[in-house]
Amino acid sequence: MRTEVRLATRRSALALRQANRVADRLRAVDSGLDVTLVEIDSTGDLDRTSPVATLTEMGAFVRSVQAAVLDGRADAAVHSLKDLPTTGPDGLSLIAFPERAVPWDAMVGSTLANLPPGAVVGTGSPRRISQLRAGRPDLVTVELRGNVDTRLRKISDGVVDAGILAAAGLIRLGHADRMAETFDGETMIPAPGQGVLAVETADDHPLRDVFEAIDDPHLRPLVEAERGLLVATGAGCRSALGAIASWNGDMIRMDAFADENGGPRRVSVIGATPDDVVGAVRNEFGL
Repeated sequence: MRTEVRLATRRSALALRQANRVADRLRAVDSGLDVTLVEIDSTGDLDRTSPVATLTEMGAFVRSVQAAVLDGRADAAVHSLKDLPTTGPDGLSLIAFPERAVPWDAMVGSTLANLPPGAVVGTGSPRRISQLRAGRPDLVTVELRGNVDTRLRKISDGVVDAGILAAAGLIRLGHADRMAETFDGETMIPAPGQGVLAVETADDHPLRDVFEAIDDPHLRPLVEAERGLLVATGAGCRSALGAIASWNGDMIRMDAFADENGGPRRVSVIGATPDDVVGAVRNEFGL
């Protein structure tokens, strides 16, 4: 007898692509699973006017999807981890981080060096804006709303001279050829959890072991470090905070960026555990 597994997801093309990647991973570990998608209209997708950073911090892109798990319409939810606030509804937990795509930000429409003075760049992220202006204070930034395809169309139509998007989304949607430049950590440290897929389910769900089977144990400590910094600093999507963790042998390296009262600062620390690197970054930043 086949086991039904229902995955809640937003309706956007990127969200559906990501949910299908999770569905494929589940089928790979258990061929007896009948995995289907439950498509949800999120508040963030329906709101076409509020700044994206504000909507993300409010959880507007995930709350409706989480509700589908809580009320039994779905067995688990699939999220882009960077969309998830650090506090969520009681009764749900992040059971699996199956994969991380390229974590960096990318520029579409032009390379940074080729943008003329005073060029307009589409991004509403305080983190991206702060790091962009550190190297090019002459640039003007504006909010660039819409799904990935909508934003790409606005760039092509000349609404802005260039736009900054997550490389992971562009690659997953087959738009890697649109990336004029991919920023490494020297230019722009990404958002905590950028590129990571997350699976969330109820604490008492009978299929928890099924979802746990697709968790990447090599990735989880890195994610815990990045998310831990968000929790420890109280930062949200409206804060200019970036963090990327990686393995340095058997130690964790954390590269972080913050632009708070002390101005823009970058640090790189190494520690044995997620808590170690989070503590070290906080000490360096004086947070």
